[in-house]
Amino acid sequence: MRSLLGPVLNRVDSLNFAPPGSGGRLGLLGWGRSGKEAQMGTMSTSGTVFGIVNRASTAVTSPTWHLYRTAESGLAEDRVEVRRHAALDLWNKPNKFMSRARLMEAGQQHCELTGETSIFVGYHERMPGVPFELWPVRPDRVAPVPDPDEFLAGYVYQSPGGDVVPLGLEQMLQILMPNPLDPYRGLGAVQAVMPDIKAGRYSAEWNMNFFLNGAEPGGIIEIAKRLGDGEFKAFRERWNEGHKGVANAHRVAILTEGKWVDRKYTNRDMQFTELRTVSRDTVLEAFGFPKGMLGITEDLNLANSRSGETVFAKWLTVPRLDRWKGFLNNGLLPLFGATGKGLEFDYDSPVPEDEEAENAERTSKADAVSTYVAAGFEPASVLEVVGVPDMPMRAVTPTPTPAAQVDVAATVREAVRAELAAANPRTAIATACTHQHVRNVDETDIPPPPPGVPAEDVEAVEAVDLGPMQAAFLTALAALVLAWLASIVVGWIDALVTAVIDVINSGDLAELAFLSVDTADAANDLLDSMMDLAASAAGNVVDEAAAQDVTVTPVVPKRADLKPRAVTTAALEGQRYALTAGREASRMAGGDLTADEIGDYVRTHLEEMSDAPTQTALAGALTGTQNIARAETLKAAPVGAIYASEVLDRSTCVRCKEIHGRWIANTDDMATVWKLYPGSGYVNCLGGARCRGTYVGVWRPAQTKESAA
Repeated sequence: MRSLLGPVLNRVDSLNFAPPGSGGRLGLLGWGRSGKEAQMGTMSTSGTVFGIVNRASTAVTSPTWHLYRTAESGLAEDRVEVRRHAALDLWNKPNKFMSRARLMEAGQQHCELTGETSIFVGYHERMPGVPFELWPVRPDRVAPVPDPDEFLAGYVYQSPGGDVVPLGLEQMLQILMPNPLDPYRGLGAVQAVMPDIKAGRYSAEWNMNFFLNGAEPGGIIEIAKRLGDGEFKAFRERWNEGHKGVANAHRVAILTEGKWVDRKYTNRDMQFTELRTVSRDTVLEAFGFPKGMLGITEDLNLANSRSGETVFAKWLTVPRLDRWKGFLNNGLLPLFGATGKGLEFDYDSPVPEDEEAENAERTSKADAVSTYVAAGFEPASVLEVVGVPDMPMRAVTPTPTPAAQVDVAATVREAVRAELAAANPRTAIATACTHQHVRNVDETDIPPPPPGVPAEDVEAVEAVDLGPMQAAFLTALAALVLAWLASIVVGWIDALVTAVIDVINSGDLAELAFLSVDTADAANDLLDSMMDLAASAAGNVVDEAAAQDVTVTPVVPKRADLKPRAVTTAALEGQRYALTAGREASRMAGGDLTADEIGDYVRTHLEEMSDAPTQTALAGALTGTQNIARAETLKAAPVGAIYASEVLDRSTCVRCKEIHGRWIANTDDMATVWKLYPGSGYVNCLGGARCRGTYVGVWRPAQTKESAA
């Protein structure tokens, strides 16, 4: 992966960007960069600022973040957690050098010191539509470009070398503490108390110089005659040698000529402690920061210590986390297109529980229940009135004995067979159909359409917008492939190399034909992606129907219905890697190579394998997921016509072109749909698993009335 802004900086000289009215190339230093740079510098010159910023920025990194699919009720408790999504992966690992905690800490430091956090969004070269990395950028190097019509046209970034780079709105996301004088920039506490911060620093420097100069108030040496240059230099050197510095403090001075005149300081001159305390308290007030959280023990006891923790979490940390949540939900998720709709990030609350209050409430409720029940009231009603959940007694189930170790390959085979046997008829047919059988499907398998329904309507089919469906598919596939190759395949390779070395060392080379890998995690990851995409696909049908003034309720397939396809796909991919490893090891076995050397060759071979078969396999599973969700939703829709649509493939084969735009069923009889599109693309497609064929609903009330009747 290239470095931050590298590809952009390589083109900056040809862009020569400048906003309107700037008079040429933009100089960000004229936009107040030095001011923000000074604000950030206070963290290294003020202990109070460092303590506040350090604690505030590390506090926001502690809570655990979750991604949810929002509920129609709008209630947080009804949300469903999404455990697999490209946005979640990106948030947990923003780039190859940073964790989420480090990104948040750096960004929060900028926000505390300048009122602004700037995050650069990088995109993968091969998948430009998918956010691939996040980087914190110094806010003094970023400036917004106002737009008279759209409010904000974009941003400009000034590199350390002075080059200016234009950035689009999708390349730079910001968190701002609103500035009442400038809607484009942020305002932090440091700006408001900069004079007090400087005063504290100057008092510290004064104290330091006071001690360096002898730890005594200064004075004047009066000499009656004028000294020559040589005499003055020699006198000054002798004086400094004997009296300058803390080590020489309070030594008796002997003057051969001249006299010493003291310069006394008043009490007002010596109030440095009070000055620094006032500056410290002013900074604390600006940040609203409790003293106890900085380790200041003045007037500190257990009660106000706990109170300070609650204040810090509730009034300082939570608002900062809410800004990050807004950054994720309003800035980052929309960059993922259709797959980001209906999702939201949220965090676990950092506010500590009030154990004393909870214990008191629990005791009070228990006493109330006991009193009412003793008075003869029905226990279930008492629990409901008091607000205590029903707590029936139950038998304790003994802990089961751990299962014995089983062969992984055999387990996978049995799981696949069990899932296929338990699957619904559609999925079973889709998986059981052989290549030869599906080639036998022809026009005779498509019944004639009902009266009034045209057998072919290309114009109506192509009027249905499948763009959101395709965008969701590409985003989901890109995220899944990247995660699959970076995690699942790496684990498989490690396991297979270890197995190859063990087989070579055992001398029983026949075992190379029975290598296997555990595909349970792979199946679960794939199934998570399939479930997310299924919900998106059902929503696509709802939008397509709404464009035709038809109301449709989305129907999302159950996880159990999609699991056989995920298990099968993962098992076949794992088997492909295992067979490849066995073949490569067998090819090199029997010579002078050691087992470890053969293992290294096998690893290199597996790591250099093309990812095209993996992409094809995963794409086929995701395509099938979308079509199953579309079929389930269409089946529950008002009666309408279903037509084949073959516009999503980059290159449409002759067989797909033949069926494109043809009527294949009505929504009240899906038999032909399941035969022509058995949980994936068109069965006769020459591209096989690469087919992106699907079907669309066309509602003509006058034409489908007879079918509806």
